[in-house]
Amino acid sequence: MFSSRLRSKFTGRILMASAASMGTLTSMTLVTSCIDEEQTRKQDKGTQKIVVVGGGTAGIGVAAMLRNEGMRNVTVIEPSSVHYYQPLWTLVGGGIKSNKSSVKPMKEIIPKGTNWAQKRVSTFTPDKNKVTLDDGTSIDYDYLVVAAGIQSNWDKVPGVLDGLKKEGSGVASVYDYTYSEKTWKEFQLVKDKLNSTMIFTMPPTVIKCAGAPQKIMWLLEDTLRSLGLRDRASIQFWVPGGSMFGVKHYAEKLEALRKERGVIAMFRRELISLDVDKKVATFKNLDTNQMVQQNYDLIHVVPHMCAPDFIRDSKLANKDGWVDVDKHTMQSTKYQNVFGLGDCTSTPNSKTAAAITSQAPVVVHNIIRSIESNKPLDGKYNGYASCPLIVARNRVILAEFGYDGKLMETFSRETGQFPLNMFGTEGAIQQRFFFFLKEQLFPLVYWKMWVHGRWYGTKGPFKPDVRDKDATQGK
Repeated sequence: MFSSRLRSKFTGRILMASAASMGTLTSMTLVTSCIDEEQTRKQDKGTQKIVVVGGGTAGIGVAAMLRNEGMRNVTVIEPSSVHYYQPLWTLVGGGIKSNKSSVKPMKEIIPKGTNWAQKRVSTFTPDKNKVTLDDGTSIDYDYLVVAAGIQSNWDKVPGVLDGLKKEGSGVASVYDYTYSEKTWKEFQLVKDKLNSTMIFTMPPTVIKCAGAPQKIMWLLEDTLRSLGLRDRASIQFWVPGGSMFGVKHYAEKLEALRKERGVIAMFRRELISLDVDKKVATFKNLDTNQMVQQNYDLIHVVPHMCAPDFIRDSKLANKDGWVDVDKHTMQSTKYQNVFGLGDCTSTPNSKTAAAITSQAPVVVHNIIRSIESNKPLDGKYNGYASCPLIVARNRVILAEFGYDGKLMETFSRETGQFPLNMFGTEGAIQQRFFFFLKEQLFPLVYWKMWVHGRWYGTKGPFKPDVRDKDATQGK
């Protein structure tokens, strides 16, 4: 009996030890499995094929950020041999900056370590994860980022292109590298003329940098004032909208400025055509459908704009032609491995470079999250956009707002964060400082930091936490 009990205890201890050993082995196996899975994910993060369509502000910025996050297989598709910093063109048109400050060779801008396909996109085949180029070749991808910008349709208004190409025609625009320089030249020809008429227009379509048409107006108006020639010219603002700006807070400020400076506003007016030889513009009253003609000595025009044709004709587009993305995650509403940012997307924000600086970190964060986990995307874009509204040759009203026109002013005591909110937004000192940002700081950080993926808009060089706070708290 004793022997039987001893054997039983011994056998029990062996079984317990075996179970413990098996538990330890199981735990070790689980740990090893987790480590292997984590290593696999890290490897996947580096080896995933990411294609970025577009080599403008959005495409270059997001490609550089992806490289900085360890993505080793990034391809940028961009046909142009040059890269422009377009926000500078308003200052070129106002005679403050030169065109050469706004352009660099694309080969110097393409992020190091990325592949550059200097071709145009012909078609997307998102069901097969493929992009076809204009030479018939194709590129496969694991993730696609569409950042192709916006298309300018200069030929939509008869007479506009003829006027822009003709020297001394009085037709000008800051929406093009060549024409921005022509704007200042045309102004020089008419600034001394008695009883001159200078008209500034906008198209009825969505456009990039919707503040630019009046930025150049205020710049040239202030130039006339500084030369003692303001009383010689009639400055007129003919636009399809019903106010000076799309956000009420700034519309009220600009309306007060308009009345103070004697600028004539013709709201609800669309430019229909130009008679370049006679210098006559025809407008349509959008409330009555009546046509009205107006003589001009200088007219600033803005092209109709839309999503690029190759996007509008693709499966990625919504009914209006824009890349259809979730307005917060920037992920395609149709394909989980497709993201978009910048002017070509459906997000209902103002299409500005500042908006892109807020969107890019969100896109990068969400792509990485998609690669490394099966959890819902938690990177969130809040609609932030900024428009440095130049109102004089040394002053700017810094408009900052998000979705639905919500004010998001960096230097405001109400919406800003310490210590920047101590500076405030009102006053001559503030407006001169904001002009310094527009003229000097923003171009500098664009060329030195943004194109290298090291600038994050209102956060400066500090990488922001773009996670949705509600999502991270499990709400």
